[in-house]
Amino acid sequence: DAFPMPRIDDIFDHLSQAEYYTTIDFKSGYFQVGLDPEDRPKTAFSTRDQHYQFTVLPQGVTNGPPAFQRIVSQILGPTRWQYSLAYLDDVIIYSTTFDQHLYHLDDILNRLNDANFRLNINKCQIAQTAIDYLGHHIEHSNIRPNADNIRALVETRQPTTAKEAFRFLEAAEYYQQREKKSQATPITLSDDALDAFNKLKKILTNDLILRIPDQNLPFKIQTDASKIGIGAVLMQTHSHGDLPVAYLSKKFTPAQMNWPATEQECYAIIYAIEKWHKYLDGRSFIIETDHKPLLRFNLKQQLNSKCERWRLKLQQYQFTV
Repeated sequence: DAFPMPRIDDIFDHLSQAEYYTTIDFKSGYFQVGLDPEDRPKTAFSTRDQHYQFTVLPQGVTNGPPAFQRIVSQILGPTRWQYSLAYLDDVIIYSTTFDQHLYHLDDILNRLNDANFRLNINKCQIAQTAIDYLGHHIEHSNIRPNADNIRALVETRQPTTAKEAFRFLEAAEYYQQREKKSQATPITLSDDALDAFNKLKKILTNDLILRIPDQNLPFKIQTDASKIGIGAVLMQTHSHGDLPVAYLSKKFTPAQMNWPATEQECYAIIYAIEKWHKYLDGRSFIIETDHKPLLRFNLKQQLNSKCERWRLKLQQYQFTV
């Protein structure tokens, strides 16, 4: 089954105007999906004395997640991306007013009831103004990592293998899906690596609050480059100032470390715009950089072929520097 999984950042983007939330927890969600009799032998397994096969969708099968996502998406129907969303068995209902929320909640519950889905009511969060969803705490268009998840990361012991170090970084970057393999080879952290490990845990204990993007507000990008990499922040201008929507950083390759400063600073802009294309395409935004040669970069042809390609790419966007 090739049914696509929704992007988590797209899900959060659709919650920007909501004030009331309900999350729904299924009672053994996969086990509520029956298997066609012809497919049941494919799930067969043996014990010492018996041979068994599943009559419901088992956990751990390759097609399980996309099949379940397809079923839940079909149940929610046209309400998806309007006032309901689902990531597998994590369903959220969101509304701007309490009266709207009651209507939306009634509609979704009726749809689930018609599909004979049973809920674990003790784990449902109903009509809340602040809620935990997909590892984040959401409240009044603000989003931050879930406190329990951060606590687990902060209490992580110093990694002793490359695999443990990779797992820590993977969790800190919030479920970045990678197919990178890491072996459990013993390692000894250098003083710099140990310092970075402890600094990252300290950063995670701070209030990492991001605003959910609001398409009615202007966007602003701040970029910077150093000798070893680039960083950028995507912000929106509110009545009480600029507030962060997203951050990014990227380490330079050995070849990129040898680029002139102007190329490195320009690459920071290019990389940020490509990363946040879905927010910036077709609308005006501001780029802030501390590298003065970039102020007129987009206005004249570049002699360097790489810079000229970047200049032409930037012309498809509407921005001021």
